[in-house]
Amino acid sequence: MIATLRTLLLLAWRIDCRAALVLAAFLLSGAVSQGLVGVFLRELTDASTTGQAVRGVLWALAAGTALAAGVAFGRAELALMQELAERMGLAVQEEILTLTAGIPAVEHLERPAYLDRLQTLRAESRQLYFAVWALALVVEHTAQIGLGVALMAAVHPLLPLLMGGAVLPSLLVRGRAARHADLAAVRTAEATRLERQLSETVTGAEPAKEVRLGGAAPVLEAMAGRHWEEVSAALSRAGTRAGLLTFAGSAAFLAGYVSALGCTAWLAGRHQATAGDIVLVATVGVQFVTQASRLAFHFGSVTAGLRAATRLTWLRHYAHAARSPRAAHDARAAHDARDAHDARDARDPCDARERVPVVPARAERTGPAHGAPPERVREALPERLARGITLRRVSFAYPGTTRRVLHDLDLHLPAGATVAVVGSHGSGKTTLAKLLCGLYRPDGGEILVDGVPLGGLDPEVWRHRISAVFQDLARFELTAGETVGVGDLPRLHDRRAVAAALARAGAGGLVADLPQGLSSELGDTFEHGLRPSGGQWQKLALARASMREAPLLLVLDEPTASLDAPAESAVFARYAEAARRHPGTVTLLITHRFPTVRAADLIVVLDGGRVVQRGTHEDLVARPGPYAELHAIQRDAFTAAGGL
Repeated sequence: MIATLRTLLLLAWRIDCRAALVLAAFLLSGAVSQGLVGVFLRELTDASTTGQAVRGVLWALAAGTALAAGVAFGRAELALMQELAERMGLAVQEEILTLTAGIPAVEHLERPAYLDRLQTLRAESRQLYFAVWALALVVEHTAQIGLGVALMAAVHPLLPLLMGGAVLPSLLVRGRAARHADLAAVRTAEATRLERQLSETVTGAEPAKEVRLGGAAPVLEAMAGRHWEEVSAALSRAGTRAGLLTFAGSAAFLAGYVSALGCTAWLAGRHQATAGDIVLVATVGVQFVTQASRLAFHFGSVTAGLRAATRLTWLRHYAHAARSPRAAHDARAAHDARDAHDARDARDPCDARERVPVVPARAERTGPAHGAPPERVREALPERLARGITLRRVSFAYPGTTRRVLHDLDLHLPAGATVAVVGSHGSGKTTLAKLLCGLYRPDGGEILVDGVPLGGLDPEVWRHRISAVFQDLARFELTAGETVGVGDLPRLHDRRAVAAALARAGAGGLVADLPQGLSSELGDTFEHGLRPSGGQWQKLALARASMREAPLLLVLDEPTASLDAPAESAVFARYAEAARRHPGTVTLLITHRFPTVRAADLIVVLDGGRVVQRGTHEDLVARPGPYAELHAIQRDAFTAAGGL
């Protein structure tokens, strides 16, 4: 709790420390001026009832001044809080995006449980920065209530007990009401995500053809509607419970106020209090009820904000652990020891009291067979590879699953070689590419880059020395030049470098045909944006991967699936020839089309996450095995298709 409060306060201080100090001064001044109103009204009443006209006028002026000052300070507080809240909101959103985008691995983008946590954090980011000002208002209202307690105690010691006895129950029920709402948001995070995904599928441009031709829109809309009804019903039930609890708290306040006012009237009847005391208790009592109600409301906001701050702390820890091999290793076991418990527990998975906010994996990953990952080495990566990349007994299973995708993989990728990885669907080809790119860490074994453990390197250092195109390639809706240039950010706007990359990818003619060349806007995001075909997007992605002229590793994971076989063969032949001109680079080609890998220096056949064959095309096709069988099947299919 204290650490989370510290997170909130440091965040506000970092945005604008001077404004935070001014706001604190306004809050304190407003609390004092509001408390003095009751005192001045009491003196005014007593002066009027005793015939002291001049004194009454002076106290009336004092009461009016205090009231006006309270209103002025309140408006100044509101204006300043709105401005700072907006600035703080931008800072929070920027931090969330920066942390999410800066995590080296992609597990948080592929695992539903983590997507739900990020969805909840984004949805509650407003509560995070409003909680800071709610905390300030809690301090202000607490000070006002404290002053009111002192004033009422001066009339009779029983009065603060009558009023104060109603505060604690109200605060408790307000906090419980906030927890109901938060728990409902956590429980419906998955349904909310599914509803949004289904709605985007129905209305999106890319799936529009299949959705329309298959007549799936009504079914998908109905599914989205059911998820929306589920979310709405859960939130409505939580809102109803929260409303009933809030009503109970307000009733407790009202009972305390009426009791205190009645007690003062009884004391006045016994000449133990004056008429001014009745006015004081009535005024301070109204303020007390109002301030206590606001205190309870803002206390609920602070509670919600603290939960959001806990999630932000989780994201920070997650990002830190993802960048630290040993921290990630140690944290994973602690997290996944709770996996079975989490599956049965609907409580917030980011609750700091019950969970450690860390990177997920399975507990068995930390066994002695695998050992702890190495600390980051200090050797710099070479300018060019001398030996290559070696995988030693590498095993891997995706987090949250038990099926191993790779099993004790031993493989050497020689420097300067073009290595083709082939195999059926699910054989582990793309997973191998992800491990080589550092998007995931292996459960067991190690990957060495010229003898340097990849797991011990700073991920950013390794990322700057590789290029890759994956089968689910990114479609950057930018200008054509920027779409290619993002492959090497320092040269994003270098037209000559972009043109050279297009030429290396064989995509120079594509841009030449665009109406504005490299300045042409691509995608429906632009009002007059062009819509490239699937094959054109793939050529642009290949050019993007060619922006770095001499990477240590170039991964081409089925980047030509939208091209015909001859075009794909030409692309692979071009990259194989380029690899021979850069002997310090490993080029990894992943494809289902066996005839296109003839130019590879080494062909690796994967089956069930294991290497079952390796060699050149001539060697593999000449001896019995999966490669020869699959090559024959595809060759016969192409021959039959050509004869139709």
